[in-house]
Amino acid sequence: MSQSKKYDRVAKSFDFFRKGDMRRWGQAQQDHFSQMSGRVLHVGVGTGMEIINFPPDLDITGIDLSPKMLERALWRGKRYPGKIRFCLMNAESLAFPDNTFDTVVTVCVFCTVPHPVQGLKECKRVLKPGGKLLMFEHVMSKNLIYGLSLKFMSIFTAALEGTHLDRNTVENVRKAGFNFISEKNVYLDIVKTIEGTK
Repeated sequence: MSQSKKYDRVAKSFDFFRKGDMRRWGQAQQDHFSQMSGRVLHVGVGTGMEIINFPPDLDITGIDLSPKMLERALWRGKRYPGKIRFCLMNAESLAFPDNTFDTVVTVCVFCTVPHPVQGLKECKRVLKPGGKLLMFEHVMSKNLIYGLSLKFMSIFTAALEGTHLDRNTVENVRKAGFNFISEKNVYLDIVKTIEGTK
């Protein structure tokens, strides 16, 4: 089954399983995303739950590879106090010219992109020089016990919906060629905010 179809399959129940995350991480997301400016690309918008944590009055393009997810994002987009549009698109092959966006935002997405470095290189390509990459991601832990647990869980989550909980996303940002600025732990060293620039 394609990744798009896997996410179409879970679209109806997606919000239910993410409600706890939104309660725990809402303030951390608002703080991190307060840096958003100019034209914004939101990679992997899903059902649009994080839109509520974005600053107002931005020009946002949200992409996702699941039509069913995007259908559910539409009503949240209508409530956003700014300009927002949605496009069906794969993060590994963005249909935008070079140097298009001022900010690229991701939320728990690069655990699912099959070739994450390629996807991050695409994010870098469409960013303007000096543009910001703002990521809120769950990543592999350096703690042995947590790390083994995440590897074990990834066996099932990868099969179910293509989610790899044991990704080293910080290192992948470096491999993609971003100027690295910062990483901050939100929950242990499993959930992080990551910031880079082109």
